[in-house]
Amino acid sequence: MSDIKFRPRFKFRTPMHPDEIRDRLRVQVRDANPAGYRLTGNLPHMVLQHAPDQRQPWTPQMDIDLEMEQVPGQETFTVVRCLIGPAPTVWMGFMGAYILLAVLSLFAVTMGVSQRMLGEWPWALHATWILVLLGVGIWLLAQAGKRWAREEMVALKRFVDGAMGCDCLSLASEE
Repeated sequence: MSDIKFRPRFKFRTPMHPDEIRDRLRVQVRDANPAGYRLTGNLPHMVLQHAPDQRQPWTPQMDIDLEMEQVPGQETFTVVRCLIGPAPTVWMGFMGAYILLAVLSLFAVTMGVSQRMLGEWPWALHATWILVLLGVGIWLLAQAGKRWAREEMVALKRFVDGAMGCDCLSLASEE
């Protein structure tokens, strides 16, 4: 499973029209979908994700963007961009926690230095260590989520490859 990293981005060109790609994905979701994936959105942006009752906080989803590209004198291609990663709510939750801890740490350091300059006991500097430990705990939780999501990321990739009828994402250049 070392062939896929966290939040991989894939970009490839195909002669298929975006409507055909969308239809292939819809057929795959409808007919050959033992994992219970759902395809939401419409052209040019679609999201392939697990059904709500099967999602965990670490469950990834695949964002698929389709864009027509016409090069003069050549055939028209569709540029397919895929991103496999956590749901936006999970991503923003982690970013919000990091930002909150950074602001609280800055406040604690500022207050602790002020206490020290006034000759008082700098209890706020000691609170900074608690905030740093909380930050490390959140980071460790994110690392565990990456490990838990790895197999599901590979499954999403295989599902899209099956719908496209090729090993497109393996042949794609990673952005």
